[in-house]
Amino acid sequence: MTDKQVDVLSRFVFEQEDIRGSMVRLDNVWQQLRTADDYPAQVQSLLGEALAATALLGRNLKFDGRLTLQVQGGEHVRLLVLQSDNDLRVRGLARFGDSLPQAFTELVDGGALCITVESGQNRERYQSIVPLSEVDLAHCLELYYRQSVQLPTVFMLAADDSRAAGLMLQAMPERKPGSGAWQRLTESISSLDVLRMSRLDDRTLLTALFPQDDIRLFAADPVAFHCDCSIERIENMLRMLGAHELSDLVSEQPVVEVRCEFCNQPYEISADRIFALAAEVSGGQGKFVH
Repeated sequence: MTDKQVDVLSRFVFEQEDIRGSMVRLDNVWQQLRTADDYPAQVQSLLGEALAATALLGRNLKFDGRLTLQVQGGEHVRLLVLQSDNDLRVRGLARFGDSLPQAFTELVDGGALCITVESGQNRERYQSIVPLSEVDLAHCLELYYRQSVQLPTVFMLAADDSRAAGLMLQAMPERKPGSGAWQRLTESISSLDVLRMSRLDDRTLLTALFPQDDIRLFAADPVAFHCDCSIERIENMLRMLGAHELSDLVSEQPVVEVRCEFCNQPYEISADRIFALAAEVSGGQGKFVH
């Protein structure tokens, strides 16, 4: 049976085992991220896996907030940022060097994995950083859960040109170990071809993976690409450049075009407006140009 679900995340629980899981399939959302830049194959694969993981992590937000997954500081993948809010609205980008190795461990060498959760109107932040010391991103995220959340968790992540997909299993805090269920369930997905199996509908997939278990499947949640960029945010970013740099921007051009790094949306700002921003920064009395 072929799955027709697109850009959705489905949750399920094992009724007798205090173990939960989530599956995510991202198609149109993945295309919007994938085609925003000319990503090399190695970076594209990592970006897709990170996108699937971010949606899986974002679904755990129980409050108005945002989760950010970052890979930063490496020579090859200099920056990779994915964000999801509690409504599963996601965005992301990657910055990379010129000569890229194939292996994950070499690609992220020198970098770190940072997970940040922001909650509430004041954006209270909880941040955890773990080394990128495992064989792939999925195992690095499992290390994050062992160290920061202390809940046994398994990730299966994959991406190709058309789809980013992921599966997560997690033991609930109240679960009592000793039944052997966790080892049995995780072993059953250890060799899973995530992309191939993601083409099955939810119920067929769960039945194929866990035929002997009583599983409650919840209605799928939509995942959407969303960028909260705006002219106000762009201007705030420009103010950070300082008055001198702002003046230099318009020394040879009447209009400055700034593109959002996440969605590639162009914003055109007139020279008059740039000079007004420079006046604000320097403490002058420049008025806004409408």
